[in-house]
Amino acid sequence: MEKKITKVRTAKDIIITIALLVLGAACFAFRSTGMMILGGMLIFTGIALLFVLRSGYRIEGEEGVFKKKEHYFPDSKYDVIYSEINAGRMITDYSDEDKAIIVRLDVYSNSSGKKFAELYKYIPYDYVRKIELTEVS
Repeated sequence: MEKKITKVRTAKDIIITIALLVLGAACFAFRSTGMMILGGMLIFTGIALLFVLRSGYRIEGEEGVFKKKEHYFPDSKYDVIYSEINAGRMITDYSDEDKAIIVRLDVYSNSSGKKFAELYKYIPYDYVRKIELTEVS
């Protein structure tokens, strides 16, 4: 059974949007043309971010909002990571490497300490999921 992952707004996203809107409105208090243009741009940016900014993830059937971190590894570490995730254990060494990136590990974690992981392998032009979303400890 595949769990659905959806992007959601977090409190940080809402605070950033409100701050831009308030700063934009405050710029209109100064009656100069430059400040009004700046205020209009801040308000426009705040409204645009209201529709676009979503930095949290919600996993179907789980409580809370999760943060996502992506880790990249060379192909030589694929078997080790695959066996650890299948066993329900989380790897402890996140030493990402820049060359020969073939394996991508997505780790979703929330404030209560729950972690989920997905493993992808690069097949030319796309990452193919090798392990579905799995809870790890």
